[in-house]
Amino acid sequence: MPPLDDVLLATLPVLLAAFALFDRHLVRACSLFVLFALTVALTWWQLDFAWLALLEVLLGAVLTGAFLFHALGIGLVRLTPTVRLIHLRDPMPWIWRRAIVYLVPVLALLGMLTAALASLPASESSLAARWSGLVLLGLGLWAFALHAHLLRRLLAFNITGTGIFLLLMSLVANTSPAAGQGLVITGLVVAWLGTALGALLTRRLAALEQQATPANGGQAS
Repeated sequence: MPPLDDVLLATLPVLLAAFALFDRHLVRACSLFVLFALTVALTWWQLDFAWLALLEVLLGAVLTGAFLFHALGIGLVRLTPTVRLIHLRDPMPWIWRRAIVYLVPVLALLGMLTAALASLPASESSLAARWSGLVLLGLGLWAFALHAHLLRRLLAFNITGTGIFLLLMSLVANTSPAAGQGLVITGLVVAWLGTALGALLTRRLAALEQQATPANGGQAS
């Protein structure tokens, strides 16, 4: 049985990811994502990947979090979020039938991955990280399919990537750790760049929408 600290470090990221992905309040969801990134950094540290832990804090928590809050209109100068974004919900309502339809292929994928990974050896800490990564991968894919809002999909994109990184390192930690760390570092940089571009696009689209609203109102009057 894995030690308690391994179980906690495998469970906390999953819980925080679930709350971040499905919290209807965007500011709170982004705050939960920052906490999620910090717990993932602790997981890397527990697995003796200090460089990955430091990069997760810098790229995952600090820089990615900064761009997510920038997309909401929150920064060092302006601490109050944009009113139109703070309570923003997805254009499509939450429909349980739709959620189940998207859940079925995700569960099928997770089932196939579980069957493939079950016979592979792993240490207790790597095993906990492996199953945590598997659940994060499923949560991220499901949320990405469910949500229509770009910022929510950015959250799902990052959480899916984290799940893939944890799975990768749990598989190569004892055989090719240097190669695995190189791939994860590259993935972290690419994920941060993608998030930065997506956040800037979200902010720009919100600004254009706010500019168009008074103009449309003036034409209507």
